[in-house]
Amino acid sequence: MTAADERLSRALHETVTVLVCSAPLAFDETRLLSAFRMLDAADRLMAIMTDHLETAVDGSGVAGGLGGDGFLARARADFADHRMLAMTDQAAFTDWLSRYVAEFCAQALRRTRAEGV
Repeated sequence: MTAADERLSRALHETVTVLVCSAPLAFDETRLLSAFRMLDAADRLMAIMTDHLETAVDGSGVAGGLGGDGFLARARADFADHRMLAMTDQAAFTDWLSRYVAEFCAQALRRTRAEGV
C-alpha cells in the first residue's frame, strides 16, 4: 500500500468512525444537531474527495467528474462560513441549509445531463 493509499484509508476510516459513533447521539439530540452531524460528515467526505481522489485521477490534480469544476471547494467554503449558525441562529441555519441542498441538487442535475443519463 502506498503512502497516499494509507492516507486515504485513514481519512475514510476516521469519517466512518464519526458516522457510526454519531448514530446513537441522534436518539437524544435535536433534529438540527442531527442534520449538522450529517453535514459535517459530508464535509469530511468532500475533503477526502478533494484531498485524495482528485489528485489520484490522473496524477495532475485534474479531477474529471470528482469536482474539478470547483464545486466541492465552494461547497466546503460555504459550509465553513455557515456551520456556526447551527449554534447561534438556528432559523438562519435552516434557511441556509435549504439553499445549500438546492445547490447540490442543481449540481447533480448538471452532472447527470452532462453524462447524458
